[in-house]
Amino acid sequence: MKLDNLQVLRAIAAYAVVLVHVEDIEAKRFDGRILGDWANAGLWGVDLFFVISGFVMVLVSQNTLGSARDAGKFLWSRATRIYPLWWICLSALVPIWLFRPELVYGGTQHEINFLKDYLLIPKSESPLLQTGWTLIHEMYFYIVFAALLLVPLGGQRRILLIAVWGLLAVGAGFLLNPSKGDAPVLRLITSPMTLEFVAGAFAAYFWQATRGAMGATALIAGVVALALGFFGDLNDTLSGLATSGVNPDWERVILFLPGAALLTYGAASVELRRGWKVTGPFVKLGDWSYSLYLTHMLSANAIGVAWGAFAVPGLVDNVFGLAAVLGGCTLVGWLSFRFLEQPVIRAAKSMSGKLFA
Repeated sequence: MKLDNLQVLRAIAAYAVVLVHVEDIEAKRFDGRILGDWANAGLWGVDLFFVISGFVMVLVSQNTLGSARDAGKFLWSRATRIYPLWWICLSALVPIWLFRPELVYGGTQHEINFLKDYLLIPKSESPLLQTGWTLIHEMYFYIVFAALLLVPLGGQRRILLIAVWGLLAVGAGFLLNPSKGDAPVLRLITSPMTLEFVAGAFAAYFWQATRGAMGATALIAGVVALALGFFGDLNDTLSGLATSGVNPDWERVILFLPGAALLTYGAASVELRRGWKVTGPFVKLGDWSYSLYLTHMLSANAIGVAWGAFAVPGLVDNVFGLAAVLGGCTLVGWLSFRFLEQPVIRAAKSMSGKLFA
């Protein structure tokens, strides 16, 4: 089942993250600034992505009873969705890093390990293409979820295993509290961001159980919770966590998980219950969101460098420059979706029918 409102949320999440990096481009390449540090709050888009992932994973597996075939088919569909486009985008960045590393986000990082980057294996620093750190989390979510699909419990009972997974991750995180430079795999599996995937799964089960009965209320509450999260982020309300020795990801989870979960449940519910759904180009932008997410750092930086070479003083120039960057990122995202992502998805589905017949 495809829910148009969730695609719109994907678009919002993707552009929120794009705005974060566009703000950095403006600060580095343009004269003067329109976007301020407030744009960094757009990182909440990642948290929304994780919640939506948990929600969708429950939907796509709701009719499975649990078997090796179900687990294999699920993992195949997710891996072929994530890896091919990731490999293409990372490969496009490698020659730039080799010859002009100053143009690459993270180009001066100390640990360059292409095998780990291409396979999305955790390491002490982000992958060369830095948006890949979120894909490491996503693949971890998918691997664990595929393992849960091996257990023949059926969809409704699987939520118990998901809850146990979340509790174990949080408990191990507080007990072991791995430092940033050590044990990257341990940091991954004990990250509080796992709770966002778990929250999305719970939202999906609640959505199924209630048939979206409280959608409008959840949407309003989600907007309020998100506004409070933005306020807390901009005012460093939870900054004390960073100095307490607790995993700093707890700050974003506390600030943004409630709003993301409520918005996801609410958006899906009003579409199911009342037929309220967004249509048209906003849904299309959601369809392109993965391509936009992976390509935007490459395209934004290229356009920013080109525009910055001819930038003139004054914020009027910035207005047109930022419009060019955002428009260029959108165009490249669509081209990637149309000519790279869609053909790969079609080929993967065709192969899946043969592998798991």
